[in-house]
Amino acid sequence: MHNLFSHTHEPDYISPRDAEQFEQSVVVDVPDMQAFDGFADSIHLWWPVAEQSVFGDGSHVALLSDHLVEGSEDDEEVVWADIVELNAPTLISFHWTLGEETLGSHDVDVKFESVHGTMTRVTISWEQTPDQHSDSGNVFVCDWSLILSRYARFMGGAVQLD
Repeated sequence: MHNLFSHTHEPDYISPRDAEQFEQSVVVDVPDMQAFDGFADSIHLWWPVAEQSVFGDGSHVALLSDHLVEGSEDDEEVVWADIVELNAPTLISFHWTLGEETLGSHDVDVKFESVHGTMTRVTISWEQTPDQHSDSGNVFVCDWSLILSRYARFMGGAVQLD
């Protein structure tokens, strides 16, 4: 599928819902620091809150110094993930719990790798962490393919490398 505005390649859609591990990459046509900032500082502009949030449309996603949070229009807040490591412009690592370990947890890495000096490969990978308190029927899993696609679109579209 092509982005209507930039005519660039959209990443293939992969659903991680039943996977214990997941990894997907996209290449964007911006330097690594700009790709990192687009993810970290502008997450509130591109995160698909209608499909991937607790409070839905009208909510606000923010990457703080130690957490990824979502705020509602009514000033409610939920901590989605703890930031384990933030290493600009190469890595953001999260311990993703959606505020409750009972929903299961994931270790999520977002890696930014310079490609050809002017582009950046952004790779999201996660692994479900063993959690003996988690009810297997009550697990929250982000749709990382959708999230990565929205990020790539925000950054101008995905680039297909030859």
